[in-house]
Amino acid sequence: MDSSAIFPSFSVAKSFVGTLAQIAHQEGKIKSLNDPVTQYLPWLSKSDQAWSNITVQNVLDMRTGVKSDETYNSPFSDVIQLGFTRNVMATLKKVKIASDSKAFVYKSVNTQLLGAIVEAATGEKLASYLQQKLWLPMGMESDAAWQTDAHGTARAFCCLNATLKDFAKLGRLYLNNGNWNGKQILSENWVQTILNADTMRVYQGYKNHWWSSRNIKRFSDSLQATQFIAAQKERWYLGQGVRNGKVFFSAYNNLPAVFAQGMLGQFVYINPGKNLIIVRMGHNWKHKDFYAQRFIENLAGMISNKKPLK
Repeated sequence: MDSSAIFPSFSVAKSFVGTLAQIAHQEGKIKSLNDPVTQYLPWLSKSDQAWSNITVQNVLDMRTGVKSDETYNSPFSDVIQLGFTRNVMATLKKVKIASDSKAFVYKSVNTQLLGAIVEAATGEKLASYLQQKLWLPMGMESDAAWQTDAHGTARAFCCLNATLKDFAKLGRLYLNNGNWNGKQILSENWVQTILNADTMRVYQGYKNHWWSSRNIKRFSDSLQATQFIAAQKERWYLGQGVRNGKVFFSAYNNLPAVFAQGMLGQFVYINPGKNLIIVRMGHNWKHKDFYAQRFIENLAGMISNKKPLK
């Protein structure tokens, strides 16, 4: 295997779609990220009138309350069906809102909707828009492939395939505040919003289709978590979640880094303070002691700080 090898990215593709949505916004094709999604996808109202209360920004932050099962080990789950259906748009036209809450809940169908918004706003297929706005301007070295359904609709949430070097170039774009060799492809404000650890804390570690790198310790009850937080010198925060039907509490602090992540341990990791990009693709991560994310963060911690590239 050499540098020309093409790798599947799974959900790393989501960060490309978020980037394209911002470019469409900068071009005025998405007039405001606070526009209701029904302004671009009016047919959503036929499925559920509640979509008129959901904004493009809500979709970017996965705060829509959409009804969708994000289970990967069942062939009958909504996300797996979305990955295999021959008609993605027909599936999207049936999605409903399950909750009025705007809390962050990771659902891949949000990215598929975001891709549809970009296509509706720009009049371009997602792969074509990617080629025009990122692939050619950034001098990507290899052809990419974006898996589509039988009607040519890209599976926006999962299925962009490219080389390691070309995935790394997305990281470099963000590392350099949206500037590519003197051309400002992304607004610096957009990039800094994503890279800001305090912003990521407010948004529960997920903003504009990027994950925050963070230390997390889980506890069986809130008292243990709060006692741990009180004993720390750094700023740690209390969180709560559900795993396998059981409520757990967590203490976490946000690190000055972000990443795009795929379900089998694919990563595009960006650490601006260390002028560092780490890309990991390949097979499923199966280390017996720690997750791929922890390995990458530990690796980053071993590298001394450097001045950012210009």
